[in-house]
Amino acid sequence: MIRAAADVFFLILKVFSVYFAVVALFALLPRRRLPEPEGCLSFAVLIPARNEAGCIAGIVESLKAQRYPSDRFGIFVIPNNCTDDTEGAARRAGASVLTVSSAVRSKGAALREAMATLSAEGTWDAFCVFDADNEAAPDFLAAMNRTLQSGARVAKSRILAKNAAQGAVCACYEIYFCFANHFVNRAREALGLSARLIGTGFAVRRDALEALGGFRTETLTEDAEFYALCCAAGERIAYCEQAVTYDEEPLSFRLSMTQRMRWMGGIMTVTRRKLPALLRGLACPGRRLMCLDALMQLCFGFVQAVLPLALLGRILPAPDVFAAALPGLLLSWYLGSVAGAAAALTLQRRWRAAVVPGLLLYPLFMASFLPLQSISLFRRPSVWKPIPHTGVRLSADRPAA
Repeated sequence: MIRAAADVFFLILKVFSVYFAVVALFALLPRRRLPEPEGCLSFAVLIPARNEAGCIAGIVESLKAQRYPSDRFGIFVIPNNCTDDTEGAARRAGASVLTVSSAVRSKGAALREAMATLSAEGTWDAFCVFDADNEAAPDFLAAMNRTLQSGARVAKSRILAKNAAQGAVCACYEIYFCFANHFVNRAREALGLSARLIGTGFAVRRDALEALGGFRTETLTEDAEFYALCCAAGERIAYCEQAVTYDEEPLSFRLSMTQRMRWMGGIMTVTRRKLPALLRGLACPGRRLMCLDALMQLCFGFVQAVLPLALLGRILPAPDVFAAALPGLLLSWYLGSVAGAAAALTLQRRWRAAVVPGLLLYPLFMASFLPLQSISLFRRPSVWKPIPHTGVRLSADRPAA
């Protein structure tokens, strides 16, 4: 019985794996060139911040250095539940400060209130969202303007680690983002599917936001939740590869586990809450494939969470056979993971000596997702836990165009 259940599970796992592999192949297609837009949209750039006085200047200054007309965007920091001088640091860096109600307890709630306030003014054509520890490439707003004037109403940027040289764990995030940029979002852009909102650095036009009923997120993973909301409503998220967001990553494996535990638990919560809406979307011809793809991506976390138990179902009936094959299996898995990571770095043109330690650690970094997902089946985080930021600034190392 246990062996039969494990066999069914591994059949399901193969279906998911083949699906993702086939979709990923479309990343190899050439990029579509967008026409130059007429005029410039006005952007309200929103930066929710909780106790980020040490790093808020980085994102504000990178935005002030945008190669975009300065009268066509505004920078708004949204301090919430701060006990430090985030507000003062934001003002000194040159940002405007938006005050939200004391009832706001999450980044999503702060964004919802800020977007509602600014939408009512009618001044801004679109909103961009960043984290306080981010920095933006100089052409970020120009690239988003091009994408949002080419038919898209929501767009996701390319994301990279701004401190990949600070250690092997940081380099693992760089590889993880490169893989997602190329084989997840670039592939889906080629297929006309919706890009996955991984982290921040996304933009949404005001008319799309109004059609969605505002920024209606309630979980700790507002990016995944907004992605699910868009897909369920048939609002495709374009992938804007020329707009680059740099994200500061945790320095230690322990902090990384804390952060990714929040990601996994939040995504599982989003999947449970948005599953009915995404299933209803399968009945709508205009959004069927988008909702199917979203379901495959969001539900895969549950498949991975059960994987350790399924492996036990395979091992227990014949432990001696499995023990004999284990060294070869582990070596094949490790080398395959390193090869995949190397391919992602090569395709994204992010090879540097600093990422080599991360390349060697990457298989273990990815394997550590499995226990986090298994734990998240039974315990989902409901309280936001801060990840300390060092305030590291972006080096001269820039991504290839």
